[in-house]
Amino acid sequence: MPMRANTRWMSGVKSQAIEQEPDLVPVPNDAAIVTLVNSDLPAIYRLGIVGAGQIARMTHQAAIKLGITPRLLAENLDDSAALAAPDPVYGHPDSLASFAESCEVVTFEHERLDLGLIASLEQAGNKIRPGAKVIRASFDKLHQRRILQNRGFLVPAFCDLRGPDDLFDFASTTGWPIVIKSVRAGMPGERSIWVVESPAEGMRVLSENGNRGLMAENHQAIIKELVVLVVRRPGGNARCYPVAEVLQADGACQEIRAPAAIGPRVATEAKEMALRLAEELDAVGVLAVELFLTTEGLVVNELAARPHNAGHLTIEGAPTSQFENHVRAVLDLPLGPTWALAPAIVTVNVIGGYDGTDPANHLAEALAVEGAHIHLYDKRPQPGRKLGHVTAIGDDLEQARDMARRAEAALLGRRPW
Repeated sequence: MPMRANTRWMSGVKSQAIEQEPDLVPVPNDAAIVTLVNSDLPAIYRLGIVGAGQIARMTHQAAIKLGITPRLLAENLDDSAALAAPDPVYGHPDSLASFAESCEVVTFEHERLDLGLIASLEQAGNKIRPGAKVIRASFDKLHQRRILQNRGFLVPAFCDLRGPDDLFDFASTTGWPIVIKSVRAGMPGERSIWVVESPAEGMRVLSENGNRGLMAENHQAIIKELVVLVVRRPGGNARCYPVAEVLQADGACQEIRAPAAIGPRVATEAKEMALRLAEELDAVGVLAVELFLTTEGLVVNELAARPHNAGHLTIEGAPTSQFENHVRAVLDLPLGPTWALAPAIVTVNVIGGYDGTDPANHLAEALAVEGAHIHLYDKRPQPGRKLGHVTAIGDDLEQARDMARRAEAALLGRRPW
């Protein structure tokens, strides 16, 4: 007797489960996209990932290693993870309710979500991890600031920007420059942070982004920008990765180094702060805690309740990557070790340039840089778009950085190799 399978049709925000022979599955067309749902795994391992960018792609790859094939809710046919995963489900993020029906656990790779919908799904009994509470605290930056301040964490001075009066009142207290942020994450490639030096610049940002929720923060004198990754199971068992340092350029992350050159006292304080945050928010999965090291001490910048850009180096730099540990944590499986495998680990992001160079065309040259680990996301090249990353491991940061930078330059065709 032939095997039967549940076939899920997704069109817009609607879905309907039907029974059909596998060899008679309809061919997708413009009206509906079909995915074959595999129900062979035990319910506890039926993991759904909302989003299909590079974070989902690497999380999916880590799950495959464990014999778990997650289901993906993708928005576009050319999403990075959708190109690599079998049978993704296509639909708008508002399709989450119907997508969750076929999953035992649902997790997320981006912040473009309806927080009210997530809360209602959790109240209805769906396993939403990291959970509605921590999702709101990480996705809504204004709410996040209030939560952190109320719990005694040091954060930059901030205010809600509802109009020019709020901007001028805040600047009169803190002085210029100030930082204006979008309260919620925008679409990929959409700018969400502006450092404004004058009232005229501030008014320009307000006028051009008046349809988005905005907030203001005082500009910090930063010694180093740090990230601590915590991974935590539902029962509270948690582990930290070594503190990493992030280097920014033009508002984008360019390079990540681990361990950060901050000394044992600051590193211990940063880890303890991150673990306390994960515990108080009851986070499940990876929680990335972004910190500023200032002359006043450690200041909490932002939280991300998902695998983080700064954790890409854990793929080669730790016994268990952030992606595998995120899968383990949200499925309530034992966590893997998180210590560093080498004295120095450096990741360099591969960012698209205005010349339209496709790094895939220069893969051979980059692979010739021995010691460099290449990760490409199968994305169409665009200026400023993150197309991949390179990680190198060495005996010191200078050695690792040199290897990673040489491979990154080769991918972008900047030098003959």
